[in-house]
Amino acid sequence: MAVLDTILKSLEATGCTFPETGLLQPADPFLDTTGEDLRRRIFLTQDNFGKKMCLRPEFTIPVCLEHLERGWIKARYAYGGKVFRQRSGDASEFVQAGFENLGSVDTNSADIDCILTAISALKSADQSNLSLVLGDQAIFVSLLDALQIPEAWKKRLIRAFGDEKLMRDHLETLSSPSQNAFEHLPAEVSAALESRVLSQVTETVKNEMMAQGLPTSGGRTAASIAERMIDKIELATARLDDEKRQKLETFLAIDVDLKDAADAIDDFENQYGLLLPMAREELATRFEGIQGTLDKIRYKASFGRRLDYYTGLVFEIYRQDEEKPLVGGGRYDRLMTLLGSPEEIPAVGFAIWVDRLEEAK
Repeated sequence: MAVLDTILKSLEATGCTFPETGLLQPADPFLDTTGEDLRRRIFLTQDNFGKKMCLRPEFTIPVCLEHLERGWIKARYAYGGKVFRQRSGDASEFVQAGFENLGSVDTNSADIDCILTAISALKSADQSNLSLVLGDQAIFVSLLDALQIPEAWKKRLIRAFGDEKLMRDHLETLSSPSQNAFEHLPAEVSAALESRVLSQVTETVKNEMMAQGLPTSGGRTAASIAERMIDKIELATARLDDEKRQKLETFLAIDVDLKDAADAIDDFENQYGLLLPMAREELATRFEGIQGTLDKIRYKASFGRRLDYYTGLVFEIYRQDEEKPLVGGGRYDRLMTLLGSPEEIPAVGFAIWVDRLEEAK
């Protein structure tokens, strides 16, 4: 495939290593880290020993696992080949190329380099009339912290980031009257839940399980049940007042040229008396790093990617006036610890839908 070869040569020129990743992959790393969005779209099977396996749904996780096996501190990787996952309206078997930058502690510079590398790869494949949209999950999380959103709802809103309909539904639910979260629970459990103290709820749940003759070891533990119950109570009883909802909706409506993004965040902070740490500075730095590369570059505060491991920058590159992206990527600093690293490893990368480039030929 000529387009794929061209892209891989472009990535190789930036100093990338090409790891080996098989078509058949252990399924657990994907099932444990990617969340429901990818989990329900992969193709599962098992080996002769009953171990869950899957056809390779993407390259990022296999590349990260190989990085951990090698024990490298820092590396640039590139890849290309077939991936397999269900896509609405598209083939379930398609070709991707991509790039991962692991271990670069200067995250702003690495983010800019990632975007520039993606643009350069597309231009090497004769792609033109491109536009870019970027968001930042870390900025959204800092807003949730500034508004003191309860932890259970914070988790749910973070998972919904990037899905505008789901976000609207969550905000509507969070703004609705409280539900009776203690209904049908034993009185002792209800009383313990009022405290929201995990150790107290755990002990009460354990006593209730023993009273009903249920096992307290194996399967779901009393601690995990208690933690889940506290989350449900918070989800049912926490309310979002009109002022906080207005702040959230005003932020999510920000959609500006990247050159104006820092000022838009500054205006938002001043209007509502909030501080989103480093947001203005990071957006200004990104603009300085990528200005002039494309005619249309926008910052959209509601733009995100519904994979659990993304932590900061997210971006997509389009052919202008087309709906499907050519490139999708971002920062995923949480992934390496989820895969077993004892410490957080900075990570940023992107994937290119090679089939969409071919369609334009």
